[in-house]
Amino acid sequence: MRERVDALLGERPRQWEVVDVDSDPDLARRFGEIIPVLFVNERLFARARLPPAARWRLLRAAARLPS
Repeated sequence: MRERVDALLGERPRQWEVVDVDSDPDLARRFGEIIPVLFVNERLFARARLPPAARWRLLRAAARLPS
């Protein structure tokens, strides 16, 4: 999923935080069966795969400031 996001966003700035879901029991319970997951500005954006039509949604979400 990361390669797809990088390709879609091109040169736009972004920060990645890779989290090992298995190292946190709560995260493992919530996301263990659907990883990878992608959060944009602290909101769940995609599960297991990035839908092909998500480019514009991703660009808009990445442009918004976190609340």
